[in-house]
Amino acid sequence: MFTYLAKSDEKKRWLFASTLLNAFLAAAKLTWGWYMGSTLVTADGIHSISDVFGALLIFLALFFAAHKSERFPYGLHKLEDMAAVIGGLGILFAGYEIVHSVFFEAGIKTPENIWTTIGFILVIIAIQYLFYYYELKASKRLKSPGVKADAINWLGDIGAGFIVVVGLVANHFHVSYAQEVAVVIIVLMIFQGAYDVLKEGLLSLLDAADIDLSKQMRNVILSYPDITQIKRLFVRKSGSVYFADIELGITDSVTKKAHQTIDSIVQKLHTVVPELEAVTVHYEPDHSPYRVTATLLEEDKTHLSKSFGKTAFVRLTKTDKSGTLLHDEIVENRFRNEPRGKAFKLAGWLIAHEVSRIVVGAETIDENVATLFETLNMEIVNHHKEDNDDQFT
Repeated sequence: MFTYLAKSDEKKRWLFASTLLNAFLAAAKLTWGWYMGSTLVTADGIHSISDVFGALLIFLALFFAAHKSERFPYGLHKLEDMAAVIGGLGILFAGYEIVHSVFFEAGIKTPENIWTTIGFILVIIAIQYLFYYYELKASKRLKSPGVKADAINWLGDIGAGFIVVVGLVANHFHVSYAQEVAVVIIVLMIFQGAYDVLKEGLLSLLDAADIDLSKQMRNVILSYPDITQIKRLFVRKSGSVYFADIELGITDSVTKKAHQTIDSIVQKLHTVVPELEAVTVHYEPDHSPYRVTATLLEEDKTHLSKSFGKTAFVRLTKTDKSGTLLHDEIVENRFRNEPRGKAFKLAGWLIAHEVSRIVVGAETIDENVATLFETLNMEIVNHHKEDNDDQFT
């Protein structure tokens, strides 16, 4: 168990250490309260025992959070949020316990040796505060609601310890209402901490959007010039990790280049947001507002070419969605006299000019070239007569 935890993630180690420390301090306070005959110290020890169960609950949730199965493909990270909510409710109950014990219970028994007991409690408080301080810093760094809930829960023990100290000192110097004022201040701190923990846990359970994080990811994505629009950006928080579902518009029509752009975006998002567990990206090439048609011609620039690779001239026409002619030119095929690869070189040239429709003669295009055009959604039109047909029909 200890060997596994030494190699496990930091969240589990913090929760396990908190559980052990809380159990040790609870036993120490119960023993001291029984030995010195102090009702306040004994009650504080009983209160600490409830915290042991709270820390243990969150620890167990973190232990099983990353478990994945066919039924739970995303893992059980939500257990951490559920444990945080339960821990937040436990913090509220701890505040209620303090108020109830001070304002509604009478007959507090004071130990004979007050100052020794006060010194003992102050040592306990110092230990608790040091652990609280470093665990809270760790929760912010790890962005873990479970660890944060446990850290804030230490305020209940610290507050209860101060109530013991203030109660004993007030009893010794006969100061009126000092204990009541201290209780009100500490309970307000505890309730504020409980509100923060419950709010974060409940928002995560309800899949509320993290607006600041979404803006940060949006800025990263739009920094790529090939991305034309973000159609969908859903980021859901689960425990201390995030899952992103993104749909993008991209200018690249070449599949390989588009994949490279998306891979770069995903890598950058993981770098900027280390808590990002998984990113699902769906992209679609933006449809051009115009259509480019390439008509392959013979030497006379009139009849359609019967051989794709030996095409003499290419007539490029650009029309808008309404069919209005925007551009018309005839370009010589500089690859027709190449000793080899003339068909593929011409195909690459057509792709580079964003041609979406190719008009050729009766001869069938090479199967490999045709497959390439089909993959890129480029339409091939074969005409079976000598005269050049209207390319815009």
